[in-house]
Amino acid sequence: MSRPFAEQFAEAWARPTPEGLMALLHPDVVLIQPHLPPIRGREASLREFRRLLAWLPQFHGEVTRWSESGGYVFIEWKMLLPLGRKTLSIPAVDRFLIRDGLGAERVVYFDQMRLIRAVAGNPQLWGGYLKYRFGR
Repeated sequence: MSRPFAEQFAEAWARPTPEGLMALLHPDVVLIQPHLPPIRGREASLREFRRLLAWLPQFHGEVTRWSESGGYVFIEWKMLLPLGRKTLSIPAVDRFLIRDGLGAERVVYFDQMRLIRAVAGNPQLWGGYLKYRFGR
């Protein structure tokens, strides 16, 4: 029996790399997040993870709990972003549709304004954020 998907997710986000995150995803994956168009397929997902981690190389996550039901896995976790001597913690819930043991669809729920306020309050993040958000 393979390890539960949520355990693999926790391991991948503890020390994220684009390749490690890709190992969780089905070839036909669709990633859905607030205020952005869906990201479709592994190639587009890999580009997105590379861009995110290039902007925020210290970004990582910590799973607090998870459950599964009817082919879906629900993962409650904290997105963690070190900002100087402080760490921004943003609670999130990811809902994955699992196909062949991999995430085929992911919808993430979190308060995007916490991230926006943190970026606005940290000028060293401005250039990277603008490049990440608008430099596709």
